[in-house]
Amino acid sequence: MAHQDTPLERAPNMRAEDRFVSTEALRAAYICYDESRNPSAINYIPMPDGLELGIVDSAQPPIARALSSLFCRSIEDARDDLGGYLPPAVVLRLQTEIVSPWGVGCLWGTTGHRFVLSQHVDEARREVLATILVGQSKDTIFFFTGRYNNLRHSTIAETVDFEQPDRDDPAQRWFDRFAFPEVERFKPRAYHHIANFVVAKEHRRKRLSRLILDTILVKYARDYIEAHGLPIEHSQHLLCGKGYWQIGDPPWLERMERLGFKLRWGAESFFIEHDWAPLTPIHDEDGAPIPNPQYNASFGLPARYLDAQPPPGDEHLFERVPEIIRLSQQPNAKLQYFQAMYDFI
Repeated sequence: MAHQDTPLERAPNMRAEDRFVSTEALRAAYICYDESRNPSAINYIPMPDGLELGIVDSAQPPIARALSSLFCRSIEDARDDLGGYLPPAVVLRLQTEIVSPWGVGCLWGTTGHRFVLSQHVDEARREVLATILVGQSKDTIFFFTGRYNNLRHSTIAETVDFEQPDRDDPAQRWFDRFAFPEVERFKPRAYHHIANFVVAKEHRRKRLSRLILDTILVKYARDYIEAHGLPIEHSQHLLCGKGYWQIGDPPWLERMERLGFKLRWGAESFFIEHDWAPLTPIHDEDGAPIPNPQYNASFGLPARYLDAQPPPGDEHLFERVPEIIRLSQQPNAKLQYFQAMYDFI
């Protein structure tokens, strides 16, 4: 591709052909870990049927563009004018700021392990099928509202200015736009934040999400490997945490539960509407705006908490559940994110 040596673009990448990368470029992008337990091993995992999985340097231009192509084309389906759940302006902002080639290579990728699943195409090329970003540190939070990236949970109270004005009026605070868990318990300890988990549009419904999670579990999750006496087959990093933690858009919860994730009770975040901070409405198929309580109810709130028995585990926020029930029924509160967890063992 002629554009591989140009600077990474800060614009949406809708080029489907960019998911095809040279085998040489992909193999060169695989990372080696100097302190690997098996430093002489190859730095990726060969798999049956011409597949392979590895952690890549996502700042490499052909890799950044391939991943951006997956993300930008996938999130386009989330536009509410195309049957999704996000206003088009929000989708465009995400495509430009977060998952453009520049975003993939230079934003969250700097603090995450970028796993890439690919398949053989011919002697010179491979096709990127799926990817997931996993926090390198268990302390990492990739994003916090729209103003902070790559935070450390242990220092979030000192790093974030919770009194900052929304714009010029100090009486209108940025964080009054949101309702989320107290920051000391915002993230469960010992879990790796995950983000950018996507399968190429051309390969959906092939169980590739399950494949990439299962392969990472048995090849990269240290506690699982040690508990089952498995060999370390690569010279890349291992994941030393207890599992995965996700801050997810509402439609993702059902999918993640099918993959073995569990809802973190009481950890939902909401947008809070004010006269000075109106929310962009979501529209139904007929173009009519959807009231916030109706939107919240479409994702199981508050019904999921009214009759269910609390699950086991000390990472849930049970004391916040009554607040979630109240917020979900308020006209000015719109569900923003849920939280989910996945245990390695």
